[in-house]
Amino acid sequence: MKKNFYSFWYLFIGVILFFVHDGYGQSRIFTYTDETTLQPLWDGLSILEDPSGKVSAKEILSYPDQKFTHTTGSVPNLGVSHSTFWIKFQLTNQTERDQLVIKLAQPTIEDVTFYSILSDNKMSVEETGILYPIRNRLIKNQHFLFNVEIPKGKTGTFLLSIKSTGQLEVPLWVGSTQAVSDVSSKEDIYISLYVGLLLAMFFYNGFLFLAIRGRSYLLYILNIFVVGLTQATFQGYTYRFLWSDLPWISTHAIVILSALAGIIGTVFGSHFLRASKFTPNLNKGFIIPIAVYILIIVLSAFDFQIESYLLLQFNAFAAASYILFVAYRIYHKKSRTAGFFLLAWSIFLIGVCIFVLKDFGVIPFNNFTNNIMLIGSAVEMILLSFALADRINKLKKEKERSQKKMMEVLLTNEKLIQEENLRLEAKVRERTQELEESTEELQATLTNLRNTQAQLFQSEKMASLGQLTAGIAHEINNPINFVSASVKPLRRDVGYLWMLLDKYESSLKSMENELEKMEIEAMKKRLDVDYLREEIELLLKGVEEGASRTASIVLGLRNFSRLDDEDRRYVNIHEGLDATLLLLSHSLKENIHVQKDYTDLPEIECYPGKLNQVFMNVLTNAVQAIKALNSVTKMGVLTIKTWKKDNMVCISIADNGVGMSESVMNKIFEPFFSTKGVGEGTGLGLSIAFGIIEAHKGTIEVKSTEGIGTEFIVCIPVTIAQELAIVA
Repeated sequence: MKKNFYSFWYLFIGVILFFVHDGYGQSRIFTYTDETTLQPLWDGLSILEDPSGKVSAKEILSYPDQKFTHTTGSVPNLGVSHSTFWIKFQLTNQTERDQLVIKLAQPTIEDVTFYSILSDNKMSVEETGILYPIRNRLIKNQHFLFNVEIPKGKTGTFLLSIKSTGQLEVPLWVGSTQAVSDVSSKEDIYISLYVGLLLAMFFYNGFLFLAIRGRSYLLYILNIFVVGLTQATFQGYTYRFLWSDLPWISTHAIVILSALAGIIGTVFGSHFLRASKFTPNLNKGFIIPIAVYILIIVLSAFDFQIESYLLLQFNAFAAASYILFVAYRIYHKKSRTAGFFLLAWSIFLIGVCIFVLKDFGVIPFNNFTNNIMLIGSAVEMILLSFALADRINKLKKEKERSQKKMMEVLLTNEKLIQEENLRLEAKVRERTQELEESTEELQATLTNLRNTQAQLFQSEKMASLGQLTAGIAHEINNPINFVSASVKPLRRDVGYLWMLLDKYESSLKSMENELEKMEIEAMKKRLDVDYLREEIELLLKGVEEGASRTASIVLGLRNFSRLDDEDRRYVNIHEGLDATLLLLSHSLKENIHVQKDYTDLPEIECYPGKLNQVFMNVLTNAVQAIKALNSVTKMGVLTIKTWKKDNMVCISIADNGVGMSESVMNKIFEPFFSTKGVGEGTGLGLSIAFGIIEAHKGTIEVKSTEGIGTEFIVCIPVTIAQELAIVA
C-alpha cells in the first residue's frame, strides 16, 4: 500500500509538471535595455534534464535546439528530482554598462555551476551553491549573483548547471550592479521588518510567560523562534549569516526546521485550543502529524531528501487542515479563543496552500507567492498574540464567575452544614489569595512598564533641560559679566566727579583767590570732565543693553518651553524656531552660519512646548554633525526653510555636516539608538521627536548623504480635527 501511495504521489507531481512545462515554446535571445531595472530571463530559456549527471558543458553546447525544452512565460518549475538540469540562454546588452549581473533568486539550491562563453570562445566557470561557503562567492549574497562582461551591442551565451534535492525553481534575472544592489537592499529591509515583528512578539509574550507562567506562552514563543528561523532559511539568510561553512546543515535545514515548526505548531494548537477538554477524540488525532514530522526528520537525517521534502509538503497541508477542522469544531462550542485561532490559522493555511501550489507549479512563481509564507506567518503571529491576550481576560472573568458562584454556595449552605461551610470558606480564601497574588503580579508588571516609560521620557527631558541650562547659563553669563565689568569704572568715574564737586564747594567762598581757581581748572583738565560724562553715558548704555539682552533670553526661554501652555493653541511657528536658535546661539558662534528662508505662514494649532522640543533635538543634532567634521576651513551652514503645502506647514532644517549612512538613517527613530559615545546621549531624542510629530498628525522625513549633510523635513497640519494624545 505504501508503494502504491508513493507511486500515486509521483504520478500526480509528474502530471502537474507535464502541464506546467509544456515544451512548446521557442528559444530566444534576451535583450537588456534598461539599466535601472531588473529584467526577467525565463520566457524562452532552453532547458535540458540530465538524469545521469555526467553530460559536460561542451556536449550541451553541441546539442541541437530541438533537444531542449523551451519555457513559455513563467518561472521554470523543475519539481523535485535527482537529475541535473542545464539551462542555456543568450543575452544581448543594449545599455551603456559593460558589466551586468545575472541573478538566480533561489537561495536553497545545493549545486550551481555558471558557464560564460566569451567573445573569443573561451569559457569561464564559477561553481557555487549552499554546499560551498559563502566566502567563496564573488558577490556575498544569499542569492546567486554572477558578474558578466558584455560590451554594448554584443551577445553572450551562458549555461547554468543546477542540482538540488529540494523544490527546484529557476527565477533568473539580469540587471546592472546598481539595480541588483537596490533590489537586495529592499529585500533586506523586508526581512528586517519581519524579524523585528517576530522579535517584538517573542519578547512581549516572553514577558507574559515570565509573569503568568502559562504553558501556552512558552509554546508560542518557541513557535515564533522556530518559524522565524525556518522562514529565514527559506530566504537564504541563515546560510548567509549562520552556517555557510556547515554544508550538512545548509542542505538539511529547510526540511528539519520546517518539521520542527510543524511539531511545535501542532502541540501549541492542541494546548491553546484545549482540544483535550473540548474534543478529546479529535485531540488524539494530533499524534499522527507529529509522528509523520518525526519520520520526516529521520528521513532527512539519513539523506532521503527528496522523499522527506515531498512528505513534508503533504503533511504540512494535512496537519494545517486538521488543526483548522478541530478549531472550527471548538469554535462552534462557543469558544471565543478558538475564533481568534481559527482566523489566524486560516490565513496561515492559505499561505501554506499557495506556497505548496507554487512549488508544484500549479500557480506561477512571483514575489507574492514566493514570500506568502512570510506574510502569512507574520499575520498569524499577530492574531495569535491577540488571542493569547484575550485568553487572559477570559480566564480572569472565569475566575471571577467561579468565585462568585462559590460565595453563593457558601451562603446557601451556611446554616445547614457549618463544618462544611468552614472548609469551603478556607478554599475560597485560598483561591482569593491566589487571585490577589496573580493580580498583584500583573499590577506590578504594569507599574514597572509605566515606570520604565516615565523614566525614559524623564531621561530625555533631563537631557533637553541640560542643554537649555547650558545655553541659558552661557547667554545670561555674558550680559551679567558685562554689567559687572561696568560697575567698577562707573564707581571710579563718579568718585572723580564727587571729588571735583567737593573742590568746587570748598572754593565757593574764596573764589577770588587766583591760585585756587588755577588749581580747580587744572583738576578739571586732568580729570577731563567732558570725557567722564561721555564714559558714564556709555557705561549706562552698556548696563541697559545687558539688562535688555537678559530680558530677551528669558523671553526666548519662555517661548521655547511654553511651560504655561498645558493645552494646544495657535502659535507662530517662526517664534519657536527663533527661540530655539537663541538658546543655541553659544554653539552657533563656532564657525557656523545660519541661513533663514521664512515664508508667510498662518498660525498652526499645536502644543508649542512639545514642538519646540522637536526643533531643539533636530537643531542640536545638526550643530553636532557640523562640528563633527573637525574642519577649520569649511564654514558650517545651517539652513532653515519654511513653506505651506496644502493644509500643512513644512519646516526644513539642513546642515552640511558629516551626514549619515543608509543603515544609520533606517534606525535613527528607534528608541535607544545613538551614534554618540557612552554618556553623550540617551538615544531617545529623535524617537520622542518622531512620537510628538506623529501625535500632531504630521510627518518627519530625513534625507542624508555621508560627507555632504543631512536634511530633516517636518510637516504639521494647520488645524487638527481630533484630540491629540501628547505624553507629558
